[in-house]
Amino acid sequence: MNLREWAAATGVSYATARRRYESGTLPVPAYRLGRLIMVREPVTGLTNDAGQIVVYARVSSADQKPDLDRQVARVTVWATGQKLGVDRVVTEILTSLCARLYGRRAAANRARRAVEAATEDPR
Repeated sequence: MNLREWAAATGVSYATARRRYESGTLPVPAYRLGRLIMVREPVTGLTNDAGQIVVYARVSSADQKPDLDRQVARVTVWATGQKLGVDRVVTEILTSLCARLYGRRAAANRARRAVEAATEDPR
């Protein structure tokens, strides 16, 4: 979860949580992911009780296929570094025409449905 969500869940103001992160006194492990500050609760075990670990990557055109492969590789390396076993990989190529026609919300919904479809039991 990101720092803002963690602060709201624990009853701490975001400004205080941000100051604690900057000073290194945040009581939980945290790391920067692009512009976000992600908070990770302490892990008690290495089992995944929530289900499968799915890597999802998307590019905006078919000519960016090599970028898609690099994204998958980067996220997979990160996940294995966190001692998470990747169960499935879901990729999507979204054309700019599709994005213009359907918008960002539709793209986000398609991403959510793709991950849900990948995590369904194939039986």
